[in-house]
Amino acid sequence: MRFRGRTFRLDLNEISGSLGDLATFLPLAVGLIAINGLNATSIFLSAGLLYIAAGLYYGVPVPVQPLKATSAIAIAMAATPGDIAATALLMGLIFVGISFFKLSELLRKAFPRPIVRGIQLGLGVLLAKKGLALAFGPNHAMAAGGVHQSAFFAAVLGGIVLGIILLSRGSRRYPAALVVIVLGLLCGVFLGPGVTLSSLSLGWIRPEWGFPLQADLYMVILVLLLPQIPLTFANSVVATADTASCYYGEGAHRVTVRSLAASLGIANLFSALIGGMPMCHGSGGVTAHYRFGARTGGANVFIGGLFVVLALLFGKSIASLFGLLPPPVLGILLVYVGLEHARLVRDIVAFPRELAIA
Repeated sequence: MRFRGRTFRLDLNEISGSLGDLATFLPLAVGLIAINGLNATSIFLSAGLLYIAAGLYYGVPVPVQPLKATSAIAIAMAATPGDIAATALLMGLIFVGISFFKLSELLRKAFPRPIVRGIQLGLGVLLAKKGLALAFGPNHAMAAGGVHQSAFFAAVLGGIVLGIILLSRGSRRYPAALVVIVLGLLCGVFLGPGVTLSSLSLGWIRPEWGFPLQADLYMVILVLLLPQIPLTFANSVVATADTASCYYGEGAHRVTVRSLAASLGIANLFSALIGGMPMCHGSGGVTAHYRFGARTGGANVFIGGLFVVLALLFGKSIASLFGLLPPPVLGILLVYVGLEHARLVRDIVAFPRELAIA
């Protein structure tokens, strides 16, 4: 299918690739719901709409993720929904301003290729480390009510998932991420204690529209916002544009630093107004979608549509639904994505000076 000159496909490879970044998205999103009390419908509705809009505009898979540093700090501090929404609002205003006043290209000059490769390498190592902790560490919010995770279970399931991924590596005949996610859900259904299934119910949680007026602005600005701004521009804007160019070439001509700043800014403004979470794009997510089979914006439309449907039909129990996925499934996916993302540094290996800077 073609839309405004861009090709969209929706086959098993696109569906598999669309699921490739769930290992980054779900732990933080579910943590914000379970620990911080964010509205699940608002989170998945805003993320789903951004996924769809990004797919239609960019024409290639562009990820949608929670702001990682902000989300991790917010979860650790048990920040209020108002504080988190205020962070999204301010982040949105900042990045819309960066795009509108054409500051993105000026700021981009502070990130030459060796610096970008260093960001990608560091993020890849960090994702792999987080994946191992997720797969083999103690249970967290996602595992509540799901599969009881023992060390033996984690090792066996993690080995199976890794085997599926490696056997399908380099082949577009076998949708690895789709197989792995379905396997994980089946494990949750048949090996879980059952309380998760019984807690599933239809219905959404009505978003509360409005500006987050009850936020602690001192804490929001100093703790949640300022540490995230340089990270967001470096990874979600500069490194994301570079990674998309590496994988899709001229097909990613719309994925520019200015357009990425604009899309994540607008998305955060909308998310803040309905009580959602701060969101961004992410270079690691580009690798995740690509390595698991996605090549067109059809992957974005699929995962975005899935999020919207789940938000509207299962908003009341969406955390329990995704809690069916055992942590080893998401963890091994994240390890693989991290290692593949780190490999982007290989084009400067032959240049010792650039490699040293990275």
